[in-house]
Amino acid sequence: MRVLNQLDYENILYPTSLVKGEQPAEPYPSVAKAGCGLICACMLVSILTDKQLEPREAVRISVRVGANHFGTDMPIFAKEIAEQYGLELSSGSSKEELMNGLHAGAVAIIHAGKPKGLFSDGGHFVLAAKAEGENIYIIDPSFKQEKYDKDYRQGLFTMEPPYIVVSADNVMDQIKYRMPSWYLFRKHNK
Repeated sequence: MRVLNQLDYENILYPTSLVKGEQPAEPYPSVAKAGCGLICACMLVSILTDKQLEPREAVRISVRVGANHFGTDMPIFAKEIAEQYGLELSSGSSKEELMNGLHAGAVAIIHAGKPKGLFSDGGHFVLAAKAEGENIYIIDPSFKQEKYDKDYRQGLFTMEPPYIVVSADNVMDQIKYRMPSWYLFRKHNK
């Protein structure tokens, strides 16, 4: 499995806006600042296919399909990634659907967005790589240990590098303000 961290891509500019409703304008942020959704897509492509999606190509795809605003417009971007890499895509907010998909081998981009949340103090995309029992194994594309050392995040997760292991209930609490809350990708049934 390929684990990437967006913080390693400060040198790749991402022509996007960071304010809802604004159009992208120079100076553009970098993938390190605004590319969490892009990096999640790079990782899920490597998990579900025999291909690699590089961060620079993810930026090009996002710009080409017009998903490059307010970070990444995931409904647009996810659809293009699914089509380009031959994956099935569904989205929603149901815990049961998410868990069923993860237990069946799907991978999800989770849209977290809660003030003083587990994954971010605002909006952030993380990757749900798998589920075991009632736990979801998350890869945070902007992982830094000190991010998870904050008092208000304590007791909500355990670490099993490269995963942040979180109960499905805690994940649902982190994503309840975003609709859709998740984008589930799976291999096509043959």
